[in-house]
Amino acid sequence: MNDSSQIEALKKIRALITDIDGVMTDGGIILGTDGQEFKRFDAKDGMGISMTKRAGIKVFILTGRTSQSVAKRGEELKFDGVYQGYMDKMIAYEEIKSEHNLSDEEILHIGDDILDLPIFKKVGFSVSPADGNPLVTDAADYVTERKGGHGAVRETTDLLLKAQGKLNRVISEIASYTVEEEN
Repeated sequence: MNDSSQIEALKKIRALITDIDGVMTDGGIILGTDGQEFKRFDAKDGMGISMTKRAGIKVFILTGRTSQSVAKRGEELKFDGVYQGYMDKMIAYEEIKSEHNLSDEEILHIGDDILDLPIFKKVGFSVSPADGNPLVTDAADYVTERKGGHGAVRETTDLLLKAQGKLNRVISEIASYTVEEEN
């Protein structure tokens, strides 16, 4: 990314809010005969969330559906909050802002469908996976090269941490490995 206004917007981000279906998953839902729901999460996205938390940025799940697998993933990755069952995502968005003393410009939201559009109009930076709904990709500040459930979140977290100059430090802390950052 070479757009200086996008980089400046990313530098202000203190919280990342992600949708689940179509963002952290490919949007597929597998239902067992007993009604149990299964979702496939990409481990690279999980590492991106962990790196973002390590960099001091809060992370939240905000989804219109309710699922035990989402609660479990949120617990595993130690999200700062998991907000499920919000068909009107603005309600949870305002709760997150209020409870964590955040302004709109300090929030990045990753979403892929029309329930995310009202938040896209407010946040400091909006992201859609490559395979997001066309209305959402058109409204997003950034569209990932990767599809939902296949590294779109990791691409976003790397972009965010790089813009804030934190990517190298976080990688070094996690892997005792140093990489050169581009400026």
